[in-house]
Formats: sequence, C-alpha cells, structure tokens
Amino acid sequence: MNMSQILSISRSGLNAYQREMDVVANNLANVDTLGYKDKRTTFQELLNNGTNANEVGLSQNAGNVAINAGLNVQQVNENLSQGVFKSTAGTYDLAIDGEGYFGVRDGANNLYLTRDGSFRRDADGNLVTSKGMKVEVQSNVPSSQWPKDGEVSISTSGYVSIGNVRVGRILLFRPQNSIDMNDIGNNLYRCDGNLISSANNNAGFGQINQGLVELSNVDVADTMSKMIITQRAYQMNSKALQSTDEMLQTINKFTE
Repeated sequence: MNMSQILSISRSGLNAYQREMDVVANNLANVDTLGYKDKRTTFQELLNNGTNANEVGLSQNAGNVAINAGLNVQQVNENLSQGVFKSTAGTYDLAIDGEGYFGVRDGANNLYLTRDGSFRRDADGNLVTSKGMKVEVQSNVPSSQWPKDGEVSISTSGYVSIGNVRVGRILLFRPQNSIDMNDIGNNLYRCDGNLISSANNNAGFGQINQGLVELSNVDVADTMSKMIITQRAYQMNSKALQSTDEMLQTINKFTE
C-alpha cells in the first residue's frame, strides 16, 4: 500500500462521517416536527487492498493479508417505529396508530404520503395540511357543502360526520413494498411502486385517532451520543490525513 492509498482511506472516512453528521443534524432539527421519522446511516466497507511481503514483513506462516480501502455510506434507513401521541384541541388533528399514511396532494395533483396529521379546513372548505396541501378524502358530500354547524366526529376508520351527516372518509395509504417509499423532504414521501388505500380494505393501515397528533420518534439523548461519536471519528480521520500529508512532505524533502 502506498501513501496515496492511505490518503484515500482517510478521505473516504471524512466523506462518510460528514454524511453521517448531516443525517444526525437533520434528526435533531426535526425533533419537534410532527410525524417525523428518525433517519439512520449504515456504512459499507470498501474493497480491501492486498498486502504482500514487499510492503510489510510477513512470517512464513502468515496467510493472505489485506488492508481495508476505506468507508462508504451504504444507505440511509428510517426508523419507522410509532411516535408518541400528544393530545390537542384541534378538531381535525389526527394521529395514525399503525402503519398507514395520510394522502395529500400538491397544486399539480401529485399524491404524497405523510404521518403529520395536523389538518384544518381552508376558506373553500377543503381539508388541508398546515402547508395547504389537500388531504385525500373520499367525499359523500362536496367539501364546499359540508355543514358549518354541528359537532365534528372522525371515526377510527376515518369516517367524518358533522352533526348527523356523514360527509366523507379520510383515506389511509401504504406501499405494497416498503422499499418503494422515498423521502422527498418536508415530511413527505413519494411511493414509486404499488400503493394500497383503505378505500376498499381496512386491514393493515391502523386506526385514526381524533384530537391527537404523532410526535417525532427522534430520541434526543441517543442522537446527541451519535453526534459526539461521529465528531470524534471525523477528527480521527482528519488527524490521520494530516499526519500522512506531513510524512509525504518529509519524504519529498529527501527526494529533491
């Protein structure tokens, strides 16, 4: 192994731990984000560099020796565990106890999924998110014609009744295969595969709870520990890179 390979190992470590730090920092920034799911980084060992007797002293009984070529972030996974519920005074604040997601649509009518159930009704009577995206509702009565008076009741299956009138049903969704879920930011997900809805089947989506919201499942203490460990690992790789560079400078002086 030559000096340039040692530099490459340290550089791969710096890049991997910088990515890890970005993930950890994003988790901390979303501690108070409703329905947010904690992200976790998994690392991958890069291919090994073979070492021979010309590079290091090996005994006659030594087997094949190899030195790791560095580190890489393999993927960023999500911790999909249930977040704690918090009681609110919001009539349309909802939390899912189970694996389902709320469906919301943007201005271009694209369907996205979210666990953030802090909803409200806009000026046109539509049920929308805090950012104005329309919630996917199977309506019996057009939203603009929903009664303005009467107690709002939302069942665990998502049926919405105002007074004695059942006006519609809030649908839940889940991907047929969890690997088809892609986090696009802003607490939204896009499903690139088959998407199943609760329109014709209530099984496997969970129950809707009115007057509750789901909090982030980020464990602050655990995340802070990860941040400290990642910072130290980054510093060690930085120090190794610096030491290798100093050795190269010394070697260059002898070759001038």
